Amino acid sequence: MCYFEANWDKVDMNPNDTFFPHPMPWFRYKPWDQLSSVTQLLATNMMGYTEETWNDFGSAVVEKNTFLNLDPEQREAALELGFYTHTWDCFQNHYQAYYWSSFHEDLRVAVETLGWTEEMWKDNSGQKPPSEDTVWADLTPEEKAAATRLCYFQELWDGDEITTWYDYETGKNTAVTGKGPVPNDIDLDIFQETGYVGRDPGTVGAGVYTYNSSTKAVVSSSILVGVASVIAFLFF
Repeated sequence: MCYFEANWDKVDMNPNDTFFPHPMPWFRYKPWDQLSSVTQLLATNMMGYTEETWNDFGSAVVEKNTFLNLDPEQREAALELGFYTHTWDCFQNHYQAYYWSSFHEDLRVAVETLGWTEEMWKDNSGQKPPSEDTVWADLTPEEKAAATRLCYFQELWDGDEITTWYDYETGKNTAVTGKGPVPNDIDLDIFQETGYVGRDPGTVGAGVYTYNSSTKAVVSSSILVGVASVIAFLFF
């Protein structure tokens, strides 16, 4: 078995050109009617998607689970689509299926900033913090930063269907791309003590990042280099 520190710690070594913690799964942000017939069959027959659940994020049963807890056929289909553990758990599940004890460092900061407590998270009564019923525009800069760390952007957070933020003429979605400087209304300073405060676009690995609040730009203080993205397959 070939381990080194980064892959032992399950650091995502895939190149990432966004300020999200992992590369955005662009293929997931196409409406159902824009998918190839092969993709539609894969999503339907192996993952249980319908046109409605594909276009409405979070409504499909398969998205309620972590990547490793998908059944083998679902996981195989997710891999075929282009997902892997980190991108599925963050952009698809948003860590909702994690145990509270699994939250550490920046993930703990994120969920607690959004108002979650261990009791709420474990409680089956449906108790939830006010942020869950707050639209993106009304979240505080700190709450937006927390939601960003959980791989939400405005359209996902607000529950807008893909068809409402997809430009059929250009064939691109009009939602945030995660490229460029972090928006001014997202305050990533909440992560200063945990090792995740955004990413330098185009870098790989976790590194240690600082946030220049005067210019609202992400600055990397250490960058892991020279590692091919194929190493990510060691983490599955």
